[in-house]
Order: sequence, then structure tokens, then C-alpha cells
Amino acid sequence: MKATGMFLSGVALAVLLALGTVFTMGKVTQPVSAAAPSKSGDEPQRTITVSGQASVTAVPDVAYITLSVQTRDKKAANALEDNNKRVAQVYQTLARFGVEKKDIQTTSLSLYQQEERDREGKVIARYYQANNTVRVTVRDMDNLGKILDAVVQSGANRLQGIQFGISDRAALLEQARLEAVKQGKAQAAAIAAAAGAKLGEVQTISFQSVAQPVMRDEMMMEAAPKMAGEVPVSGGQMQVTATVHMVFDLQSP
Repeated sequence: MKATGMFLSGVALAVLLALGTVFTMGKVTQPVSAAAPSKSGDEPQRTITVSGQASVTAVPDVAYITLSVQTRDKKAANALEDNNKRVAQVYQTLARFGVEKKDIQTTSLSLYQQEERDREGKVIARYYQANNTVRVTVRDMDNLGKILDAVVQSGANRLQGIQFGISDRAALLEQARLEAVKQGKAQAAAIAAAAGAKLGEVQTISFQSVAQPVMRDEMMMEAAPKMAGEVPVSGGQMQVTATVHMVFDLQSP
């Protein structure tokens, strides 16, 4: 059997090419491999396998805040009562900024005794500490800094972390997948043509996806009353990446 520019025998054909694949602003490269596994019959089955990757970036439109209210007192009841009051104030503050109850979730509630000891190990003080931790979904990104400042002023004294996200991540993932398939098919056709063959029908397609959120380290807010102005917060960008693995028939031209 003859093909333009080169001779393809009935024995296995193997082509291995390795190219880095990243889709950013329309620029795409891609790792490609082609193989010719044998099958029963007069002619071997020839296939080409490509792996493509496409990434789509977007500005986060939602933030997930984990914050706590911690209180101490020599009496357990007093520590818990003070904690409840502060948490109620935090809830009222969030409501003023339009945060709905469904976007506020209690993740932990604890009350335990602690001891303070001197250098000799002697107990010099005992007190109870109450802790209430909530996870808040903030959809008003324009006022995120103001919300953080307000909840700290109203009683939250520990900010444990902020995670940014995309509310409609499925749409970004779909966009990345379609682009990965489009570019993968184009690269497979180009490799097949360069090998003097023709790209046939797709046999299998598999997907993998990864979302990379922006994370911020834990911050202590013990000095909340001394803070002035809005808390500076930037969500930056998020990237959703889709990887596709495609297998095509490889035919004679």
C-alpha cells in the first residue's frame, strides 16, 4: 500500500510525538501519539491518539468566608452567653449587607475548659472558651471588603480563610472542553496528514477537569477595634482546565 511521500507497510506503525499543551488566548500546542495495533484480518487496524488541554480564565463572582467568634469567661454559662450575643450581632450585620440565611452555615460549635500554668507547672487560672465557626457565602463581591470589616467590628474575632469561586463553573468547563476537543481534532488531522494518512472517525473520548481557586491564609483579627477602613481583598482570577484524550481511526488518503 502506497501513500504520498512515504511507504506504510502492513507491520505496526508507531509515531510518538510529545508537545506541551496549553490553551491561552487562542494559542494551543498538544502532545500527540499514533499507534498501529494489529487485529485479525488482512490489514492492521491503525489509530492515532491525541491528548489536548484547554484552559479558560474568569474573574471570581463569589467568595466563601470561614469566620469564628471566640469568647472566654471563668464561668461556662457566661462564656456561652457572650458568644451567642456576638454571633447574633454578626448575623445581623450580614443581613444588612443582603447575605441570606441560606448562605450562612454553622460548621462547628464548642465549649471547653482551659488552664494557665506558671513556669513550675502550677495552675494559676482556669476559664472556659466558647467557639462558634460559620461559613458565609458572599455574592456581592463589590462589598466584600466592607462586609469583612463590618463582621469583625460586630464580634467576629477570627477569620480562618477566604476561598474564591465561580458560581457558574459548569459553563466555563464546557467552554474549555469544547475548545480542547476542537484543538485536539485539528492536531490529529495535521499529524495524520504529515504521516501521509487520513484522519478517520473518533473511537473514544475521555475528559478530565481541574479548577484552581484562589486561597488566602488564615488571618487573626484579635485587634479588630484598631482596624480602620475597608479590608483590602482581591479575588484575582480563576482558571478552569479541561483535558481530553481522543482516539481516531487512521486511514489511507
